Amino acid sequence: MTCTRTISLLSLLLLNACSNVVDSEQLARKAQDGDRDACYEYGHRLLVGKDIRRNQQEALKWLKTAALEGDIRAAAALGACYAHGLGTAPDVEQARHWYTIAAEAGHRHAQLDLANHYMKVMPQEPRKAVTYIRYAAMDGSADAAFLMSIFFAEGYGVPHHDGIALGWLINAAELGHEQAQEIIRDIHQRTQNQEKS
Repeated sequence: MTCTRTISLLSLLLLNACSNVVDSEQLARKAQDGDRDACYEYGHRLLVGKDIRRNQQEALKWLKTAALEGDIRAAAALGACYAHGLGTAPDVEQARHWYTIAAEAGHRHAQLDLANHYMKVMPQEPRKAVTYIRYAAMDGSADAAFLMSIFFAEGYGVPHHDGIALGWLINAAELGHEQAQEIIRDIHQRTQNQEKS
């Protein structure tokens, strides 16, 4: 009985592995037929090596096809490819171009990546970083809300304002940001201790 179960499990695993290959092949055919979603998914699979042999240069081609057809996930992925040199040489201008397209369309990760790009590559333009962090924070990103609290606390790209910084910190904590929650607990504890003395 155990031997039969083992063979059955192996058969299922092999069948599943084969179906993933077929899925990738079907996806490739759909992509070749111009299906935008298939172009993105196929490009993504090639990029990360999911159910298919990894080929970042080929991935770039399919992601660009999808992005040019308006897929914001593909535009965000292209931004990352150009930023990190995946399938191509790193290209700051192309990274910013694709991140901007995705960020302006509301892609939260692209907003964060674009803000990070401005902070690292163009630190002389902090307001642009703040703009995209604010978009992501308003879209519900706990990390972005936490960064907004830091920006206002330090006056980075915005006027220094402790009250607004605290508001963003509370927002980040409510969204589940652990460090923000810790800071809020610490502030609460200090306030209670001061009231007792």
